[in-house]
Amino acid sequence: MSTSAADAVAGEIAGSDDGVLETPFLDSERWNILHSIAEEGGYAYATMTSLAAAGDIRAAEAAKEMAWEQLHSGPWHSVVPIWRDAYSMACMHLAKLHYANGEFNQAIKALDMGIIMGGMMLRDELNLAIRKASEKEKARSDLGEKGESEIKFVSQEINVAEVRCLLKKLNAFYQLYQRIHVF
Repeated sequence: MSTSAADAVAGEIAGSDDGVLETPFLDSERWNILHSIAEEGGYAYATMTSLAAAGDIRAAEAAKEMAWEQLHSGPWHSVVPIWRDAYSMACMHLAKLHYANGEFNQAIKALDMGIIMGGMMLRDELNLAIRKASEKEKARSDLGEKGESEIKFVSQEINVAEVRCLLKKLNAFYQLYQRIHVF
């Protein structure tokens, strides 16, 4: 993507705040990418990607897995480059669906995998989408909503004195067990 195209994408992504992760470059290049993938035998992938673009999260996961399988079907140097772009595309669709559901951390994870394993065609758009999802997650955290990292693992407060007592008993048992059983 050229610098002016990247600037245009940045403007469109940054300007939208309606709960939709905008992907103008992907939207304009989708059919060219799908045509190239179909030429490489990826008809099932093209079908799943079309369903994913229509909002089917299971199809998005399936398309991502299909592209993943193509990336891992042989030595890295024998992978047809369009399958790297296919993986990026699938990750972008999955991220858009997570983003629309307010699952910003999941969107970031999908986008990150698209950058790590995907091709260069959608790289700028993936980076901009990560920036937008990160800003949304940070804003949500700043507002006091519980993000995934703030979830409590226990439903009540922990009595530290009770935990220490239990740990002492557990430690005593462990030491006794070591003396009885030689490893």
